[in-house]
Amino acid sequence: GHVKGAFTGAASDRPGLFAAADNGTLLMDEITNLPLEMQAKLLRVLQGGEIRPLGSNRTRQVNVRVIAACSVPLVQAVEAGDFREDLYYRLNIYPIDVPALQERREDIPTLAHYFLENFARKQGKPAEAFSRLLLAFMLHHPWRGNIRELENFIERLVTVAPADARLLDEEILPKEFRNHAARPAGMPADLSTAQSLPESLAELEKQLIEQALAASDGNKSRAARILRISEATIRYKMSRLGIDSET
Repeated sequence: GHVKGAFTGAASDRPGLFAAADNGTLLMDEITNLPLEMQAKLLRVLQGGEIRPLGSNRTRQVNVRVIAACSVPLVQAVEAGDFREDLYYRLNIYPIDVPALQERREDIPTLAHYFLENFARKQGKPAEAFSRLLLAFMLHHPWRGNIRELENFIERLVTVAPADARLLDEEILPKEFRNHAARPAGMPADLSTAQSLPESLAELEKQLIEQALAASDGNKSRAARILRISEATIRYKMSRLGIDSET
């Protein structure tokens, strides 16, 4: 933060993040990107609980709980000389290891629906659910960018979805995702009975349609309801994917 007159254009006092978060919590994301000079200043704040706005000669006490997040292990950053060891020990009071998204695929539906609700509200669209095929694709995708990649993916789907669409389906998948080979480990067994994961969306569609048909004794109407698609859509997909119409 700074005080009025601290520099050209400083027309009024402006509290910094620590002042604004006094008696609260401050999340510092990707803290390993903080320059070493700023790390030293952060260490002083954490040790003494004092801040001094730019342009002021007075300090003030603050009581802030800091949550530091990073995608690179702090120990690794310390060993590389990119992060202060003393700051590491100051922050490392209660470490929480959050596994990569591909290691906790059971969280994907919950996160995807949360992002869907959020972006649909922001964009004023009625989208409220995913087709089974689209959800299955999300469960198969590796998500190397973790939650941020999933969030951006859902925002993109909502953006390109028809204005009146309540159910988002695989037809609006961006082209680069359609042929993406995905072989993640640890997919929950109850999400698919396939022996191996498909190499493309077409393979995935075929597997799921065949499973739905098997579960409904070949009844296309019931299979379509299982997949949350119309009977016309399942017939079209069966024809396109070469699935026996007598299945």
